[in-house]
Amino acid sequence: MKNKNNSKRRYLIVFICMLIQAIPYCISQNLQSQMQTPVSQSGVVTEVGFTLLYLSGTIPALFNPIIAKVYDKLKIKYIYVTGLIIGGLAFASYGMAQNAVMFNGSAFFTQIGTILFTGLSLPIMMDHWFPGEGKGTALGIALAGGSLGNVFLQPITVNLLANVGWRGTYIALGAAMIIIGVPLALIFIRFPRKEEVVVATSSNKSNARPARAKFDGLSDKENDKNPMFWTFCIGCALICFAVVAVSTQAIPVLGQKGFEPGKLGIAGSIFGVACLIGNVAGGKLFDKLGSFVPMVISGISTIAALLIMAFMPDGSTIGFLIPICSGLTVYTITSAPAFMPADVFGQKDGTMKLAKVGMFYALGSSISALLFTTISNKLGLTNSCMLFIAVGAVGYGLNLFAQIKTRKMFAQN
Repeated sequence: MKNKNNSKRRYLIVFICMLIQAIPYCISQNLQSQMQTPVSQSGVVTEVGFTLLYLSGTIPALFNPIIAKVYDKLKIKYIYVTGLIIGGLAFASYGMAQNAVMFNGSAFFTQIGTILFTGLSLPIMMDHWFPGEGKGTALGIALAGGSLGNVFLQPITVNLLANVGWRGTYIALGAAMIIIGVPLALIFIRFPRKEEVVVATSSNKSNARPARAKFDGLSDKENDKNPMFWTFCIGCALICFAVVAVSTQAIPVLGQKGFEPGKLGIAGSIFGVACLIGNVAGGKLFDKLGSFVPMVISGISTIAALLIMAFMPDGSTIGFLIPICSGLTVYTITSAPAFMPADVFGQKDGTMKLAKVGMFYALGSSISALLFTTISNKLGLTNSCMLFIAVGAVGYGLNLFAQIKTRKMFAQN
């Protein structure tokens, strides 16, 4: 009975994390594609200037190893609350920005807040509540909140833009991050007490699939000398070039291809549903199969989405496959950076491995949208897509190669 109650309690925590992902996280990270056209048309920033937000917004993640030290000094509840307040105020400040510098400042501080209530905090929370099997599934369910939020926040954003303009929309959504997120964090967010920890294992039935083996791996200092770790990280950065280009530019590209606002709203909602499925299914895949197979699937889907972006006829409904392909493998940039470091390189000093892999994810994410828009303007959309396919293919190759080599290395020890 005690274990049953503790299991219910930890899934309540997953549900609360999912709600935080559905509203504060979704607002801070998933709605900028709807803002891009009205903001750039206002003349405050150009379209290329708008994509600089993705660069400024990911710079804070380069300091993940420093930020990670905060978790040894403050309660997780207060880290969440601080992040939500910083993120909400910063997102609202977009609505008061008068130039590109102010926009980029808003992006920088929005991301600092997001790191504190999601980027590092969510994987660390799941590590504490799910120390055994089930972490990947729990992460997938929690991260699915961001996808669920897309389903209703995308059309709400379209309506807000039509009624209060982009400035009012930013301010209203930033306020919602604080009003909804802070009470949830204050009431529910915490680490489990010792007696609440449930170590989930596979069923004891003889025909059950054995749990995936957990191992310590190398320490942080030892891992820094491991060339396969850095190969893996470089692969992650290049993967982000392709994946983030699709996820952030799908709506603007569909707009260029003749989709009117109504169809763009539908595309955004489709993306949200696909992300919901992708996050949950991706978490299950990671739990059952490890990191390799999900990343192979991700590579195929991302290349398919870029090919459609490059060659789809104007106004064609085949364009809806872009948000579908991107959404179904959204785990590549949600669950994967949280799950893969410990799965591939071991649990020892897991927070630092997570932080360093996150740095490379941030590096790839930071300039992807800017490069895609710039190259598209100079060389055309088709050439830009083909270039990003090549970069993504190299990234997936490096990532998968490092996984194979690392598995062999630990198998021999």
